[in-house]
Amino acid sequence: MVNIFYLRSVLLAALGAGVVWGCGTAATGVPPQALVAQVESDSRSRQQLQQQLLAQAGASSLQSRRDYEVGPEDLLEVVVFGQDNLNRTVRVNGDGKISLPLVGDVQVAGHTPQAIEKRLAAAYGSQYLRHPQITVSVKEFRHQRVAITGAVDKPGSYEMIGPRTLLEMLALAGGLQDKPGAAKAGDVVHIIRRHDPREGTPQPFSPRAETIVVDLKRLLAGEAALNVPIRHGDVIHVPFAGNAYVLGGVRRPGSVTVKDNLTVSQAVALAGGPDPLLATSKVSVTRRDDKGNAIQLAADLKRILNRQEEDIPLKDNDVVVVGESALRKGLFIFKELLPGTYSGAYRFAN
Repeated sequence: MVNIFYLRSVLLAALGAGVVWGCGTAATGVPPQALVAQVESDSRSRQQLQQQLLAQAGASSLQSRRDYEVGPEDLLEVVVFGQDNLNRTVRVNGDGKISLPLVGDVQVAGHTPQAIEKRLAAAYGSQYLRHPQITVSVKEFRHQRVAITGAVDKPGSYEMIGPRTLLEMLALAGGLQDKPGAAKAGDVVHIIRRHDPREGTPQPFSPRAETIVVDLKRLLAGEAALNVPIRHGDVIHVPFAGNAYVLGGVRRPGSVTVKDNLTVSQAVALAGGPDPLLATSKVSVTRRDDKGNAIQLAADLKRILNRQEEDIPLKDNDVVVVGESALRKGLFIFKELLPGTYSGAYRFAN
């Protein structure tokens, strides 16, 4: 019995020393809750900016329908007031013309619906009708189309009515996907575009295509230069956010979403923070380069949080391992054998 009590007292003292030593290495003056709050705040700010900017872009999109210039393959509805026999739904041909009763072919490409109304009123009024009242509306927009794919609310193919910007097209697709429990948008958007817009049918995945990469965070923060004009045939692709994996001496090992320039310290915080009974301040990051070779990066969590060392931005599929102390792991195992002693020491340490 004496040996057992002696053993308990020695291990209890060692446990206390281990906890104190752990506080000096893994714990810092910045609690994990503060880092998690920072990540959540960045996410909320991003959502609010997205809602405001996309709402403005959507309103601009509706306004510009009035200024849309008709082109080949658009479907027009022509209504002549009081002359139902002259009403027609016609598609613009490859030469930019439509064919109507009495007046024949009329050039419409490059003109707005309002301008076409005046042109038709002049044509019918010159010989056939007195003061004709004509309305023209676009039933189907086929002239300019853009594909929007990836992490948006409503991916698909969209008509582009007049000049459009990246934000306006994202607004048509319902904005970035950022719903709780669903896969989220990453930090960039890709605009895939053929090299020369005058080269016939768009082929965005041909060897002559180029990819424009836009930083979403800066775009949603209002950086006007990144709100690039979109062309007919462009493919706008929003990649889904990737995942990094946090293992080792953390409270909740697992995956975290890599977005908003997530760093090592933030990823550890999202994993519950360092385990005070197991973790050291040493962190290793394993990632793969373009050829699949493993790259090892080392960091010291204590030095990062004390601003003595640069935090490491994470990439998709990075594996972050927080070091574990062999001594404290042994004490953790001892806890399983003598839970009463361990829990008393844990309550004392906290």
